Amino acid sequence: MSLHPPHLPSPAQTPDNQAMNGVGQLPGSMSGEEGRKKIRDEVETRLGQLSQDLYELEICAGAVVKGQEDRIPEYMKRINEQFVKLNELSRQMQPPPESGQTGDSVPKQVVENVDGYRNPHTYTKNALSRATGENQYALGRILGLESFRRQLHDAIGAELPSVPLPPRRHQPLPASAPAGDDATRSMATQEEPPQANGDTNGHDGLDHVQVKVEGNVNGEA
Repeated sequence: MSLHPPHLPSPAQTPDNQAMNGVGQLPGSMSGEEGRKKIRDEVETRLGQLSQDLYELEICAGAVVKGQEDRIPEYMKRINEQFVKLNELSRQMQPPPESGQTGDSVPKQVVENVDGYRNPHTYTKNALSRATGENQYALGRILGLESFRRQLHDAIGAELPSVPLPPRRHQPLPASAPAGDDATRSMATQEEPPQANGDTNGHDGLDHVQVKVEGNVNGEA
């Protein structure tokens, strides 16, 4: 529905009454993806109508067109009806609890990004980045605990051979994993080299540094 002449441009296309009536009546037996698509189409149509009503309400309240101030209550009523219908459609989008399915939902942060003229895809990017970081942190803890358990098991077996060790509840992933298994490949590549007294490699690296420093000093002298 548009205002009386002069015609004003509208930010949203006004759905015609025939489309509204045709979409607004959902068959009671409709279910599954077809019914959900029908509801989504009606939500889109009613959102367009709501945008148009809000725009025309702003025009009337601002006295842009003379003689339209009396139509403000009419637009307020129509806007309230649109909100009520959208609330009903929101409940229809949720499947019954016995189906075990989840309905379509939009996170609040996405709506706030759209309202703030920000890219809503940043929500997906941040969620994926956070999930990836948490997974990497959990993987690091698992690898550290597995390495500690392996060293502790070997040390107890060597020092107390007569004490039986309990069986493992959880078996680690095999070292010869498929090429596509990143987690297993990481566990296989992070095997700690055996060290005598825990400092053999450290002394080798330190001696190498000392020799290099002495050579530089002698060269300068």
